Order: sequence, then C-alpha cells, then structure tokens
Amino acid sequence: MPRRAPEDFDSNIAEASSALAGGAFAKQKINDANVAELYATTRSLFRALLRRDGFREEAVRALLTKFNDAGPRSAPWRPVSSKVPGRPQDGKDGNRINRWELPSGHKFYATRVDGTLVAVKYIFQALSMTGAPRAPSQVARAFSWLVGHEVAPGAFLDPIRRSEVRLKAVAEDPRLVTSGHLVPLDRGGRHTPSNTSLMLKTSNDLQGNNTFEELILLCEEIVRRHRSRPE
Repeated sequence: MPRRAPEDFDSNIAEASSALAGGAFAKQKINDANVAELYATTRSLFRALLRRDGFREEAVRALLTKFNDAGPRSAPWRPVSSKVPGRPQDGKDGNRINRWELPSGHKFYATRVDGTLVAVKYIFQALSMTGAPRAPSQVARAFSWLVGHEVAPGAFLDPIRRSEVRLKAVAEDPRLVTSGHLVPLDRGGRHTPSNTSLMLKTSNDLQGNNTFEELILLCEEIVRRHRSRPE
C-alpha cells in the first residue's frame, strides 16, 4: 500500500472538525443516541491529525485501543480466570465487557454516555500533550467542558506530578500512561469523565488506593518528617 502524503489527511480532518464543532455534540446534547457517533468522529480526527504529523499507523492504533480499553470497556471483571482455575482474571481471558452491560452496582459499571465520554476525554487529553499536533481551533474550544482546558499542545499536565507528558514518548510506549481515578473505584469513585484522567503510570502507582487529597497529605507528611529529621 503506498504511503499517504500528509496533505492526504486534510479532508478527513476538515470533515471530522466540522462535525465536532457543529453544535450537535454540545455538552447538553450528548445522549445514548449520538455518543457513539461523537466517539467515532473524535477517533477519526485523532488518527488523521497524528498520521499527518508523521506518527506511524501502528502507534496510532495502539493508542486508540488503549483509550477504548480504558473508557467504554471494563478491566477484567470476573473474580477468577475462565482459563486457569483459581487464578484471577487477566487480559488474556478476553474478558473485557462494555461497562454498561455490567450490573449498575459493579465498581466497573458506567453508563454508555459516561464510559464513552471517558475515551473521548482521553483522546483530547492526548491531543493536549506536549508535541501533539494542533487541533483545529473550533474543536479546541468546543470541548473544554470535557477536558477542563482548551485542547492545545502542552495544556495537559499529569494530574499528580503536574508535569508535562510528551505524546511521542507515549506513542512509542503506551504503557507510560494509564487511566486514573481521582477517587479510586475501590473507594466508591465512579467511572465518569469528572473522576477520570490519563496519568503517568508512575503517578498512578504512587496514588495507589488513595484519593488525591489523601495522597497530597501523605506526601506533605513524608516531606515534613524528612525535613524535621535530625542530621
């Protein structure tokens, strides 16, 4: 298959941008009937922007798969493996499920709108990482309600370290970032856009099962103890 020139993606970008900025996907208009269309259009824009900027198709596909697994799809949701008796489920079980197909009381549950919007948010957060291709201005402004800032390169910071995240590094190794929850699911948090964010894996590991407030207090206490320690 011949390699596409950067300008070959311009029509895809223009079409997706027009649809996203047209008003049909304003916050108050998102519902079960159109959220899948919003997600597909956002994915199309993301792929075209990155491919025009020289990112490899394999890397783009890996990122979109990651965002899909972290958004509408659940983590392994059964307590034990269907393949290895007595062992916990893992990704090899092929056991991810749409979150809205789970019982509403399950910690991985999310509505169709919330679960899908989390993935859309992650796409726009990736487009806000340092070194990301710039999204068209009408799209950058239209989804600040979802990401909390304009969708622009460098606007996204790791929510714990408050440090920049470089998209090219993440594209080379998607394991550098993970899906995080301000209030962990084990602590009663829900999988909603307001409670989720991409974050560096090291930050997610640091947070553990703490809320953000608990983590900050813990870090402050650790620093205080070290500073007050006798030489």
